[in-house]
Amino acid sequence: MTGTTAASWPPEALGPFLVSLAPVLLKAIIVLVLMLLIGRWASDTFRRATARAGMDRSTRILGGRIIQLTVLIIGGTVLLDLFGVPPATLIAAIGIAGLAVSLALQDLLRNFFSGIYLLFERPFAIGDTIKVKDNEGVVDYIGFRTLRLRTERNEQILIPNSMVVAEVVANRTHATPAPEEPPGPAAAT
Repeated sequence: MTGTTAASWPPEALGPFLVSLAPVLLKAIIVLVLMLLIGRWASDTFRRATARAGMDRSTRILGGRIIQLTVLIIGGTVLLDLFGVPPATLIAAIGIAGLAVSLALQDLLRNFFSGIYLLFERPFAIGDTIKVKDNEGVVDYIGFRTLRLRTERNEQILIPNSMVVAEVVANRTHATPAPEEPPGPAAAT
C-alpha cells in the first residue's frame, strides 16, 4: 500500500456524517416507496373505473400514465426537498427547461396534443373509413403523433394528427345513403 493503512480507512469523520445522514435516507426511502405505491394504485384505480364506464382502452392507458407521472413528479419534488433542494428553485428550473423544450419540439407537441384530442373526442374509431384531404382509407391506428390509414390498394398512409384536427374529415362509415327520388313523369310514360 502507498502510505495508508487498514486502520485509517474509513476516515473517522465518515462515521458521524453517515449517522447524521441516516434519518434523511430513511425518510427518502419511505417517500420513494410510498410514491411508487400511490402512483401504481392511482393509475390502476383510474383504469378500472374508466373500464367500468366503457371508456376506450387507449384513453384509459393515457389517463393512467398521466396520473402515475403526476404522482412521480410530486414525489420527486418531495425527495429533492428532503435533500435540501428548495421546491421553488426546482419549479423554476423545470419551467425554463419546459419552455426551451416546447419551443424546440413545437411541431411534435402540436401532433401529440392533437392525438390526445382525437383519443378523447373520438370523431372516428379504428375500422372507420374516413377521408382527410386527398387521402381516403380505413383507420388502422390512432397514435399520439400520427393517424394510420389503410387504402383500398393496401397502402399505408401516415397523417400527422395536427393535420387531421385542422382539416375537414369525412367519415364514410357513418354516412347514410341519399334517399332515392321517385320516378318522375318522364319515367312513367
